[in-house]
Amino acid sequence: MSSDCLEVEQKDSKCYSDSPRAQFSSLSWPARIKAVFWGNPPEDMAERKLLLKIDLLVMSFVCLNYWINYVDRSNIANAYISGMKEDLNMTGDDFNVINTVFYVGYIVSMVPNNIMLLKVPPRYWLSFCCFAWAMLTLGFYKVTSYKQMCVIRFFQACFESSTFAGTHLILGSWYKEHEINTRSATFTSSGLIGIIFSGFMQGAIYTSMDGKRGLAGWRWLFIIDFLITLPICFMAFYAFLAVQTI
Repeated sequence: MSSDCLEVEQKDSKCYSDSPRAQFSSLSWPARIKAVFWGNPPEDMAERKLLLKIDLLVMSFVCLNYWINYVDRSNIANAYISGMKEDLNMTGDDFNVINTVFYVGYIVSMVPNNIMLLKVPPRYWLSFCCFAWAMLTLGFYKVTSYKQMCVIRFFQACFESSTFAGTHLILGSWYKEHEINTRSATFTSSGLIGIIFSGFMQGAIYTSMDGKRGLAGWRWLFIIDFLITLPICFMAFYAFLAVQTI
């Protein structure tokens, strides 16, 4: 066999050993299962530690932020069927109008939020937006009319829209191309989990808190939402500073 042929075979062998398939085959079974759902870990130990740190801090924050985002936005439907409709004398399409106002605010604010995220570090802007919609969520417990609900709902959407746009900027900044897919799927799933959690939480709150301190159960829902959201707002400072400022 000629030296040229040997050189080609050596190159082919090296390419195969460096291929994702070869790397996957060299892993233990527990590592293979993890790789299927979370991707192959980096070969370099320092890079692997950095990736783990980003997952534990940054990824945890964006998932919790999106989770509470969906909890806060979906709880209005649970409140509606738990006494809010009767207490605010809502009729006809009032509830649909509230939802429409929310999505109008959400759509018109996505581009401005993207621009702000390019000007202001995410740890500041996302924390501010999270705190702002937390305060607006708390404001729901004091509403006395459907019109007040519409106003709060619009501005709540303006701040909540920062989460979806901001997270994709963060994922694209911190993760490599082959690492983003699983992180994006996990991020999206966290929002859907928030919808499920919201229903169970409202049921528990209505059963145990209705009438306490003279407040209806649906009003307590928004107070508790606020208390859950508040610590997540401040988590962004630690999450980003502990890794590195974007």
